[in-house]
Amino acid sequence: MRCSREAQASLTRERILEAARDYLDHHDIDTLTLRRVAELAGVSAPTVYAHFPTMDDLVAAFFHWLKPRIGLAAALPPLADFATLPARLFPRYEAHGALLRNLMNKPSWDRQRQDDRDARHAPWREAVATAVPGLTPAQQRRGALAVAAFFTPTLWRWLRDTGGLTPAEAELTAQWAMRTLVEGLARDGDGLADPPSSSDPTGGQEP
Repeated sequence: MRCSREAQASLTRERILEAARDYLDHHDIDTLTLRRVAELAGVSAPTVYAHFPTMDDLVAAFFHWLKPRIGLAAALPPLADFATLPARLFPRYEAHGALLRNLMNKPSWDRQRQDDRDARHAPWREAVATAVPGLTPAQQRRGALAVAAFFTPTLWRWLRDTGGLTPAEAELTAQWAMRTLVEGLARDGDGLADPPSSSDPTGGQEP
């Protein structure tokens, strides 16, 4: 009986998240409410509240529910193979384009991305640390962010919507940028070192 209840709860949770997805295919996330999700899922409002007491809880769950569907839950390749990621991920972003555009740059979504930031960035930093072990932690973090920026939904959207590139052009551009950055990171990691203090006229160099 307990397993049956747990299975039913899991199905209800999935139903609620799918209803949220259907709504967000056409509307901004900041217009969504828990009562609206209940109506769309065909369940009572208390049922939704039992699974997601607040909108932030629903957004957090939806964020993690969506990640594998757009390919962002898979393990990263080694740093040298990062440039293969746009070919793997950009078609998924295209397939979920309306949904992603309705999520991005909205306060509730940005809050969740900030809360999830350390967990998302850790594999990027690990890939850089493994491939370029001589870098300081600060250089690893900066290098990882620079390289990884080019396979994110945010960069995909910028290339497509702001840059006006076709899907094939966006993919090609991101691949080229990532290859170039990876090569540069291995060749000149010093460029990511802390800048000299403005109060030090020698720039940190010995006289």
